[in-house]
Amino acid sequence: MQKVVLGTGEVTAEIWSRGAAVNDLRMPDRAGRVASVILGYDCDEDRLAGSGYLGEICGPFANRIAAGGYVIDSVTYTPGLNDNGSATLHGGQHGWSTQDWTVVEADENHVSLHLDWSDPDGGFPGPIHADVEYRLDGWSLTHIVSATVDAPTVLNIVCHPYFNLSGTGSAIDDHELTVRASAYLPIDQASIPLAQAPKPVRGSPFDFTSVRLIGPALSDQDAQVRDHAGIDHAFVLDGPGSRDAARLRHPVTGRTVDIRTDYPAMQVYTGQFLSETAVTHPVGAGTVHTGIALETEEYPDSPRRPDFPSTLVRPGQVYSRTTTWLFSIH
Repeated sequence: MQKVVLGTGEVTAEIWSRGAAVNDLRMPDRAGRVASVILGYDCDEDRLAGSGYLGEICGPFANRIAAGGYVIDSVTYTPGLNDNGSATLHGGQHGWSTQDWTVVEADENHVSLHLDWSDPDGGFPGPIHADVEYRLDGWSLTHIVSATVDAPTVLNIVCHPYFNLSGTGSAIDDHELTVRASAYLPIDQASIPLAQAPKPVRGSPFDFTSVRLIGPALSDQDAQVRDHAGIDHAFVLDGPGSRDAARLRHPVTGRTVDIRTDYPAMQVYTGQFLSETAVTHPVGAGTVHTGIALETEEYPDSPRRPDFPSTLVRPGQVYSRTTTWLFSIH
């Protein structure tokens, strides 16, 4: 397992080849104290045994595809169900988070990784050829994912970080969140978007269009929050193209991350099922609500939903998405 450290200044990032993961990211607070702000592991063995998708690239189709398969050109594909028998989660049992990516190029400011992948279960047509590049420019970290395919397939290639800006691993209840999304996708008990999705966030606990503390949202008695023990929903980002998507801020330390992306959606998962006891940074993280995943993505279950934006990629086309995390102190 290869490890590459980006940056020599106040902000540094550590990229691991297993899952092409962002394993660590360190930055100062307003008092100059440097700490990790992304959940990660200390050693190879812990990442190999981990199951929480900590900072990894998830693919070929991140988030969920409901049971029953999907159809491409009159052929039905049925990927394995690795989410309580109800869905294919993050590419299934052999998804890209479990793969050893090849480090193609690396220096102190960027690293490029490559993966050639065919699904041994046949649930995703292939082969698929994927690349991810991480670029650290001062206080911003950009990841660019791209892929080409040898056969028509569906793609939703996603980086899956858990943020905890406190640097202490305490609960993320005291973080402030803003999401530039006027709609979200309500979900059923299997976390699959409902037929009536999307719905407006206005008047719901999913309205983060202005700054809100996360804690009160987690105790809201709306069924969409209560039945899922927190938030684990896709937000439909406002506007096309590359634009500001979200801001996460920890008022006590001043640490802030702004997210800019060209993905159409962002999954907000408040870590209610985290149980990664091997997490070493931030110290004390890895249990319930000690990290918030902000995953820029395509719409979940879109291969089965013709009313959602298409995620079909054909030979000759290039899938490409870019997300930037801009860190600062406010």
